[in-house]
Amino acid sequence: MSGVKHRIAGLLGGMPLLGRAFDWLRATGAPVFMFHRVLPEGEASYDPELVTSTNLFGAFLDWVGERYRVVAVDALARRRQHPKDGGAPLCAITFDDGWRDNFLHALPLLRQRQLTATIFLPVRFIGTERRFWPERLWVCLQELDNRNEAESTLQTVMSSFPWCPQLPIREKKFERLRRILLHRPSCEAEEFVDRLATATGPLAALTGRAFLDWAEVGAMQDAGITFGSHTLHHTLLTRAEPAIAEREIQESRRELTERLGAPPVGFAYPWGATGSYIRERVKASGYECAVTTREGMVRGGSDPWLLPRIPISDSSLRDIRGGFGAGRTNFYLASRALRKAGAKRLLPEGKTHPAERLRLAFVIDAIDSWEDGGTERQLGKLIAVLDRRHFEPELFFLRPSAHLSPDDFPCPVHLASSRSDWDRSRLSTLARLVHLFERRRPHIVQTFFGSGTYYGTVAAWIARVPVIVISRRNVGHWKTALDRLALKVVNRLADAWQCNSRTAFDSLVDEDVPAGRIDILPNALDLERFSVPVPEERLGARQALALSPTAPVFVSVATLFPVKDPQTLIEAAALVRPALSDAQFLLVGEGPLRSALSKRIEELGLGETVRLVGAQADVRPYLAAADAGLLTSRSEGSSNSLLEYMAMGLPAVVTELPANRELVEGEFFEAGNARELSSRVLSLWQDPKQRARMSEEYRRRAMEYSLEAFARRAQSYYVNVSAQHPVR
Repeated sequence: MSGVKHRIAGLLGGMPLLGRAFDWLRATGAPVFMFHRVLPEGEASYDPELVTSTNLFGAFLDWVGERYRVVAVDALARRRQHPKDGGAPLCAITFDDGWRDNFLHALPLLRQRQLTATIFLPVRFIGTERRFWPERLWVCLQELDNRNEAESTLQTVMSSFPWCPQLPIREKKFERLRRILLHRPSCEAEEFVDRLATATGPLAALTGRAFLDWAEVGAMQDAGITFGSHTLHHTLLTRAEPAIAEREIQESRRELTERLGAPPVGFAYPWGATGSYIRERVKASGYECAVTTREGMVRGGSDPWLLPRIPISDSSLRDIRGGFGAGRTNFYLASRALRKAGAKRLLPEGKTHPAERLRLAFVIDAIDSWEDGGTERQLGKLIAVLDRRHFEPELFFLRPSAHLSPDDFPCPVHLASSRSDWDRSRLSTLARLVHLFERRRPHIVQTFFGSGTYYGTVAAWIARVPVIVISRRNVGHWKTALDRLALKVVNRLADAWQCNSRTAFDSLVDEDVPAGRIDILPNALDLERFSVPVPEERLGARQALALSPTAPVFVSVATLFPVKDPQTLIEAAALVRPALSDAQFLLVGEGPLRSALSKRIEELGLGETVRLVGAQADVRPYLAAADAGLLTSRSEGSSNSLLEYMAMGLPAVVTELPANRELVEGEFFEAGNARELSSRVLSLWQDPKQRARMSEEYRRRAMEYSLEAFARRAQSYYVNVSAQHPVR
């Protein structure tokens, strides 16, 4: 707060008449004061808002002792209907995280005044030398800044995580990076900082113990301090897989009960992040109450598992002269007393039941084959990895599938129109989709493709679905002027956006979608299915496909659509043949260009060189037989084919596109340039060492796209988005 605001707050808080009004406001509820650290004056922390100096903490306790009765947080929760009971108002003092300075500096000041407090412990940090990842991030950035290496090191680390957007230089600062990492599962934030710390080297500032040990916890318990849970690992619960969140909540309670000899008095949500799903898990685990970081006073109507608190630090207590300001504190607490955070519903009445699974509605034009394209395959993987104990996915089609029956889908399917209705009246399709949403009552609607996005978003908005998510899996090569206009309207109705690459992320930002509401969910790879083939498999695949055991074989897995540009591959094959007469080019995929491609192959006399093998349910044999992969697309969001090449250690020649550069390094050519493609193919074939290097690097990069990582990211995403955008 600026000096002028400090002075005004202090003057107002010190006026007798206003002081009495402030006293009345404060008495309308019971405050739960939230502290983190108590340090001697001048000691630094990575976050100053976590710190209260010892002299101000002591003065605040004196101020509180004159105005309140201090009780443990569970006692306050039980008596929230009657916070005065004829005496002074109740309050509670809480500390999050279990810092060692709570024992060294806060406890003596509390004991001098015979006051109690509740400390919420991240169980697996207690008695260790572990540090929170934000502190480690802050120390690493300080060290790198001192060496003038922050920009280059961060660029390298950020590029190694497919879910991490690239930031402009001016944004590669601690607060911006912390916000990004707080939008990811805690294990990914830890992994990011681990890699950054490895690149930075040993840091003396992070040695020693920062948190309490169990002996200190026992001594504080003997002194009247109570303890609650802050999970096992200080896990961001709204970004955790449901099974992980449940373990963090339940196991921390069990371990604290064993350590303390009695159940913990309550629960504190790490970073204050919660939602209806997390709240219910906490309640069901046996906690009597839970505290948030929402600001406000506890009143009779406050939810005991969503108790608000009032954060306290030096910035809220210090007056303009640097000491404790009673008037400033009075004003600060009275202003917080006006807030009613504890009464806010997490989801609209009637929209959800606490025990229900999260209902997810995926809207897409139709799926005629799971092998039609990358989006269909990835949607199939997404539905497959969702834990049915916690999620209930359903598919909503605008039109019927041409070739598949409902039994061919892994979840219930609902149709918004018959084929004749779809051709005759799009308005009736929209009305039918609205009716389906009103009947099925999904918590989240997620849309795919152009028509799915237009109809699904509008219908969900009309039906008042709590959360609308728009998927973007390409860079919008399909967008016409009309599409751009329609997207401006539709984007205003959505709550969140999900994309599969940094390139797609940037495309959305270019449409003025807020970057903070876009998540990157990288594509999934089955790394067991797509693994580096042994020589025997390679030879067997060639024999099965009637290929020479020694000839160069190049494969392209792509639908035969103009955007995939298979024409350029055929022209390049003709240019390669004089140098590699026995080379074979395999085009795996189907589409409307097949007839024209067959004609061109015949015109160029490539019948023995280029084979159109059609769509294949299993492309592995073709990849196992090949020496290199080819990707000729003119536009990509994140190529599934290239990911499969990577997973199988298959070096590739690919178009010079930002999305391809996200995935690999190596051989690139200008889209549509057959001569350059042929030159790159020959260059790669003539350099076995380069192929071996690319193979090893590709496989290493592919590990970031495992099904396990995809399942973790996807499930945590839906829990988080339901908590972040709960009410329409």
